[in-house]
Amino acid sequence: MKTLRKALTLIAITFTLGGVVEPLTAPVPTAEAKSAKVWIAPNHGHRYHFDKTCRGLNHAGKLKHVTKKWAKSHHYTLCGWEK
Repeated sequence: MKTLRKALTLIAITFTLGGVVEPLTAPVPTAEAKSAKVWIAPNHGHRYHFDKTCRGLNHAGKLKHVTKKWAKSHHYTLCGWEK
């Protein structure tokens, strides 16, 4: 009976101090869920990019970091490389 009590106590302490055990496979967030901010090149077209190093921004020059909501309201669309 003492070993059972010790085991239960050890388990209770582990979960209390360590938190809840995470699942082995975490859900992969989509590109839209990753960021509320996007990158645009104001002088080169109307595409927005989640990643500053996106291939579509190679020759952009000046970059601007804006919210996705702002970009969509100004008729920017998602870059074809990130679809």
